Amino acid sequence: MVARETTRREALAASVGFVAWTAAASNAGAEEESVAPPPPPLPPPPPKATTTKSGLVYEITKSAGRGGQSPKVGDLVAIRFKCSVRSNGAVIDNILESAEPYYYRVGSGQVVPAVEEAVVMMRSGDVWQLTVPPELGFGTKGRNSSPGKPRIAGDAILDFTLNLVAVPGKDEEILEENGILD
Repeated sequence: MVARETTRREALAASVGFVAWTAAASNAGAEEESVAPPPPPLPPPPPKATTTKSGLVYEITKSAGRGGQSPKVGDLVAIRFKCSVRSNGAVIDNILESAEPYYYRVGSGQVVPAVEEAVVMMRSGDVWQLTVPPELGFGTKGRNSSPGKPRIAGDAILDFTLNLVAVPGKDEEILEENGILD
């Protein structure tokens, strides 16, 4: 009797049969063992964005943790920000990359109410994304255009990237640099 060569198709069929037999054998042993129930599902992740009572929506994109200081009304703060109109993407102001931050006293009314509200919840070094409802931005009247600044329509929703750079007089690094801390 002459031995014949196994075709590729026959070899493949034989290997598939062996794999099926191996799987069946391992499952047979598994049925005899007690199977632990699957773990309970994980709770849903916390929402990324938080909405305040006033309607300001914020998401913390970078947190300074415990290192930075939170300002209070009357404190001088240094911020950087980018603000745009949500409906058309028009950039109102962008000083994120500027060499010098914008300085103002918290509670002075120099910035839109949304920034006043957010900055006292932030810590130095934080970066937040804000969605500003009209009541906390430019209101129902909007804002007229000015040199280098576009007109803002009434009831505009604003998108802010807000960076609390520093709270001069409170941040340890600034105090240390000026020799005030031991």
